[in-house]
Amino acid sequence: MSESSADSHIRALADGIAEVHISSAEAGEMARLVWEHVIGPVPRQVDYRETGAHFRLAELSGSILPERVRAALAGLREGALDAVVVHGLPADPLDDHRPPDESHNGHGGIGGDARSAQPQPLLGWTWLGMVTRQLGHEYGYRAEKGGNLVHDVRPRPDGAATQSNASSEVDLQLHTEVAFHEIRPDFVLLYGVRSPQPRPATRLVRIADAVGECSPETVRRLREPRFRICAPDSFSLGGAAVDGVRPIGGTPGWPTIRWHSSIAGDDPADKAAIMEFRAAAERVAHRVRLAPGSLLAFSNSRCLHGRDAFEAHYDGRDRWLLRTYVLRDITRLMSRYGPPAGDGAIRRLAETRIA
Repeated sequence: MSESSADSHIRALADGIAEVHISSAEAGEMARLVWEHVIGPVPRQVDYRETGAHFRLAELSGSILPERVRAALAGLREGALDAVVVHGLPADPLDDHRPPDESHNGHGGIGGDARSAQPQPLLGWTWLGMVTRQLGHEYGYRAEKGGNLVHDVRPRPDGAATQSNASSEVDLQLHTEVAFHEIRPDFVLLYGVRSPQPRPATRLVRIADAVGECSPETVRRLREPRFRICAPDSFSLGGAAVDGVRPIGGTPGWPTIRWHSSIAGDDPADKAAIMEFRAAAERVAHRVRLAPGSLLAFSNSRCLHGRDAFEAHYDGRDRWLLRTYVLRDITRLMSRYGPPAGDGAIRRLAETRIA
């Protein structure tokens, strides 16, 4: 579908990826409705560990999203699409001239203080809530940002050269989110709160495209449980490795992926397969630049994602995204932990077993 089609607000960025644009007129009305029905009735200070009230109101008001956005998200949920990009959502007005960002500690709002002077991305939270609840339910890991259900993704000086969401000086390599864990997100959501120019590209790869670029021998080898992935120290002391990983799963017509920058194999042919696949994935990567009010939702088993390096200044005006992990069926967690005891704690995985 092209921009000259009957609906110029939605097009195919690529096979399996829908890109939806919201007009400024639509955005104005959406913002009015959201403030009336979602933001007004909830506390003005967001709580990164408890999304229930805000996301529930957002879910009930999901029809505020244009029908074409909801249709694209339904396609993602049902497997007809691998990713959806939305541009033009009403964005939070943020003051760029303020002290450097401070990381919140996971309790209450940013900074952990209900009286914090940091701006609150209330519109961003609302769009995350609407999209999350159309796809499933938010959840988190106690080892990841203190169990927060919504993550701030911002550069930090101590993580500038790492393969983490705090990096900026290096390209973030293509990966599956939480690849080392036995319970991985079905979908990952990224929302742009602040993104100064020049905007770094989020690299997005459909596994079907990458597989099509590889030799049959490489695909065959990557379908075997011959590989290992390392977990970060926060999830398993000492950075334990997960052995017997089968990077490519699914069927030939519907491949899936489990991949991480640490993936390794012992056999020379395994190492060669890793190198070929990495090169193939980079060749077919799509570059999505998330502006304020842009949202990217993608299947974590059908897509790889990474990010280009960018210059960070640590002056309170750097790139800032919100991220949410989504499970289609939250009862997958209940089968392990039992029914929730209240306050949404069931959504924060506490175990260090990574499998």
